[in-house]
Amino acid sequence: MIGVVLFGCIALWQIPIQLTPEVKKPTISVSVVWPGASPYEVEHEIVQSLEEQLKDIKGMTKMTSWSHYSQGSVTMEFPVGTDITLAMLELNSRINQLREFPDDAFEPIISTANLSDRPVCWYVLSPRVPSDAELRDFVRRHPHLDAVCQPLLDAHKWDLRLYRINQLSGEFPEIGDLVEIADIRKTRRFIDEHVKSRFDRVRGVADTFLMGGQAEEMQVIVDPERLAARGLTIDDLRTALRSRNKDTSGGEIWDGKRRYVVRTLGQFSAPTQIERTIIATQDDVTTYVGDVAKVRLGYRRATDSYRRGGSELIGLGVLPETGSNVLEIVDELRAVSTELNEGLLAQRGMKLTEVWSDADYIDSSVGLVKQNIVIGGILTVLVLLAFLRSARSTIVIAIAVPTSIVGTFLILRLLGRSLNVVSLAGLAFAVGMIVDNSVVVLENIYRKFQRGATPREAAIQGTREVWGAVLASTLTTLAVFVPVLFTQEEAGQLFRDIALAISAAVGLSLIVSITLIPTASARLLASGQDSDRSASNTVVDRAAKGFVCWVANTNQWLLASMLRRLTIVTVFVSGALFVCWCLFPDVEYLPDGNKARVMCKLHPPPGYNVDKTEAISRKLFEKFLPYWEVDPSSPEAQQLDLPALSDLLVRAQPHEVMVQVQTEDPAKIRQWIPVLQSLSAEIPDMRGSAYQLSLFPGSSRKIDIELTGPDLDAVIRLAQQVQQRIETAIPDSRTSAVPGLWNANPELHVLPHWDRVAEVGINATELGYIVDALTDGAFVADYTTEGEKIDLRIIGDGSDASYLQDLGNRTVVTRDASLVTLSSLAEFKISSGPPSIRHIERRRAITVEVRPPDGVSLGRALEVVQRDVIDVMKAEGALPAGLQVSLGGTADRLSDSWQAMRFNLLLALVITYLLMAGLFESWVYPLVIILTVPLAAAGGVACLWLANWWTDQPLDIITMLGFVILIGTAVNNAILIVHHSIGHLSAGKLSSQEAVVESVRSRIRPIFMTTGTTVLGLFPLVVMPGAGSELYRGLGCVVLGGLVVSTMLTLFLVPSFFSLVMDARQAMSRKSLLADPPIPVGNHLSPREQEASVANLSVRESNLS
Repeated sequence: MIGVVLFGCIALWQIPIQLTPEVKKPTISVSVVWPGASPYEVEHEIVQSLEEQLKDIKGMTKMTSWSHYSQGSVTMEFPVGTDITLAMLELNSRINQLREFPDDAFEPIISTANLSDRPVCWYVLSPRVPSDAELRDFVRRHPHLDAVCQPLLDAHKWDLRLYRINQLSGEFPEIGDLVEIADIRKTRRFIDEHVKSRFDRVRGVADTFLMGGQAEEMQVIVDPERLAARGLTIDDLRTALRSRNKDTSGGEIWDGKRRYVVRTLGQFSAPTQIERTIIATQDDVTTYVGDVAKVRLGYRRATDSYRRGGSELIGLGVLPETGSNVLEIVDELRAVSTELNEGLLAQRGMKLTEVWSDADYIDSSVGLVKQNIVIGGILTVLVLLAFLRSARSTIVIAIAVPTSIVGTFLILRLLGRSLNVVSLAGLAFAVGMIVDNSVVVLENIYRKFQRGATPREAAIQGTREVWGAVLASTLTTLAVFVPVLFTQEEAGQLFRDIALAISAAVGLSLIVSITLIPTASARLLASGQDSDRSASNTVVDRAAKGFVCWVANTNQWLLASMLRRLTIVTVFVSGALFVCWCLFPDVEYLPDGNKARVMCKLHPPPGYNVDKTEAISRKLFEKFLPYWEVDPSSPEAQQLDLPALSDLLVRAQPHEVMVQVQTEDPAKIRQWIPVLQSLSAEIPDMRGSAYQLSLFPGSSRKIDIELTGPDLDAVIRLAQQVQQRIETAIPDSRTSAVPGLWNANPELHVLPHWDRVAEVGINATELGYIVDALTDGAFVADYTTEGEKIDLRIIGDGSDASYLQDLGNRTVVTRDASLVTLSSLAEFKISSGPPSIRHIERRRAITVEVRPPDGVSLGRALEVVQRDVIDVMKAEGALPAGLQVSLGGTADRLSDSWQAMRFNLLLALVITYLLMAGLFESWVYPLVIILTVPLAAAGGVACLWLANWWTDQPLDIITMLGFVILIGTAVNNAILIVHHSIGHLSAGKLSSQEAVVESVRSRIRPIFMTTGTTVLGLFPLVVMPGAGSELYRGLGCVVLGGLVVSTMLTLFLVPSFFSLVMDARQAMSRKSLLADPPIPVGNHLSPREQEASVANLSVRESNLS
């Protein structure tokens, strides 16, 4: 056991630490960037090619894809347990077989991170904010700004200080000098090369993505008129730049003993080289790029805006690999950021700041569970001490707790599991169960010693007599987890962790009880200590004896009448079933948790550019500024109508405005949900929804209705109908459509006049490139600056293209050197197209997300959606041909998990029955014991119902596991009574009624002892609030209530039903209809054999009376 403890401690240092077990299916994502391409072009040229090539990857369960402006991605899901390395190898091979993508499309990027995953931590890059000392020194040098700078000194957080500096710098330019970098957005290339790359190298990081900033590029700003005047085309300019921008190997030259590598250097390294590039020579006149264009290092138009605390900054989100240690990732990222801040970033006046991470929540959640384990362990020891009345005996038994728990860490490490809130909660539940086996062994050893055996003989004989009973009791507890271990659904990963934790702890307690406990007991008895326990006659003792007598007398009264026995069995069982039926709550999927962050996503009408959504984001920040700039601990914060904000983030993209708020107190964050939800009504033409961030990304409290079909317009119309019907069927529900219900993203279609285009000698590719260059620029080649590659792009000067109609007036030169306008070559027509295109299984799709109101459970909402929306539409024929409707996401997983859970409950019950049938060698006795399961279920349901009076505790999938645990634990008390009753009958001295009454009388003390240790061991998990407590509180309520109720009622139900069974058994035995062998009566066994028989049949043998 010392070795187990040693290696368990080592495993504790090595085991991955996470907030929750990995419940996501393994995924592989392939993304391709194609600058300037519309969603329709991305779909046809990129996504469909990828889907066709990857459609039959082995083991893939689902394929989804997105086609956005300038980017396409395909995501593949695989079953849990898939070797993702083999899938990656096959995927790489398939992609290598693809035909080439468009020339200006980037190479595919393959990642094991799901693009919809939520980062484990957020960093923000900002200008370095001056410290208090630097501000005071600034005030000393500028005394006239003393009062002006006071708000800067009063700022209680760095981003508030930065915001106030930016606000004051316009009126007082000297204050602007406090910040070295005026516009952090221009540093995106530097961040990508030096910060993102360092983060990506951290072990366990799958990807790091950037938000905000502008990409740097080398711009060739061409004047089309000057180019046309020289008889040159944009294609001539592109050809010249591409052919010039190359380094060419020239082999090698041997000169004596030296070998020279020959290289022809042509790659651009300075803007002047680009300007001096020759485009053409005509009539001895050479035209250089500088003659027709300006060359400068510039920035691409921003595609998003990341505003934190009122300042536009650059954000970095870090996605973890599946199964990685989140705490290790965060620790390494913090070390990297510290190194960068002290070195490279400090030299440039920038600073990298961690603004949020899962590590803080994980530390709080894991710390709370550890605290609960300690408190539960202390309460368990106090129960032992109260019953045993011996400090040394209590210490001997208490040794099993830390030994079994530390050994469990080793088993979890060997099985490749992580240490998380769920597995730790399993250990907390097991604390009270761990001591049961040790109590059995210790008490049997102690009784042997009292009857004259030496300490060594008492330890050997006492352990030998009860080890079979201890094994049977342990197997009964563990058997119920067998179905759970083979559950393949997403929620089964949660079950597996808690099942393994409890099974490992209880299994190790069996080993401890037959190895460590006998050794410690022998030494304890040999030392002369604890050889006798003093009798006491306290008030508590007298009350306990009175309670035992009352139970025994009540049972004698019940057993005296057949009608009373039938009545008590009928009332208890039917009453339990009635309670379950009346109080059984609605079903949820997984708890959302109590993270102190709320997100709101607002979707503007199609066609908004980032400048417009950025203006909206600024207004939103100004709206919430009073709640963000106030110190949450100040008296001013208490006067606000909403909780003060510790963090405020606004991100603007053309298709979305995202707002995230965070409060210091997680209990107050939900007050912000209706406020953010109302934003969609306050801003014209906006749709959106607000929700609290869930502990399980992708498994939040929502229903996904997936609509698929070949015609996107038809799918959009169907989605609009579904959304309207849902808002009617579930009032106050929050609905949103992904990617949206608009297929009206403004587009300018260029329709070539093909006869005219052919006449002037321009093909379709050249015409498309000309239009691309004259609008927002066309890619030419890579340009290397400071050892890093950026885009080299041709851009129209925009001198006369301020409006859409001016594009047609642009002049281009044809192959025959004639000048024509674009409008003479093509028709320009304003049309519309999708802002984004989503595929599910290669079909165009829209997902309607439904978030039920707080008063409606997910299970109830799912039932309403299926019955009142989908089924009604099918019956009315409202589903057009070719379109399909299905439930996906959380709704689909809830249905699968609920079905699997019901099967697990039934299978656990069958396994328990078969195990007891083997133990008793009878098919009848287990029926007496199984009858206590409804009592436990009623207690669990009632306790869950009571819990909802002081907190919101739904019946989620994790809570359902409590009923499985009850099957293996609640029956133990009944097993104890039935076994001892059979033992008394075997001795032949008592009738069946006398035997069961005596069994209850003698077993009340150990029953309450073992139940007390289990109940008080998990009591802190139920009543202690805090981070992550929603994961296990419901499960604890079910087990606690079930054990308490079943323990009390078992004392009366089992004797009554057992006596009825024995009466029926004897009646049937006389008719030779009973297959079980008759119970031996009379003194067929010697006194020592009778004693051994009773001990071997006893579960939790503990003669404590």
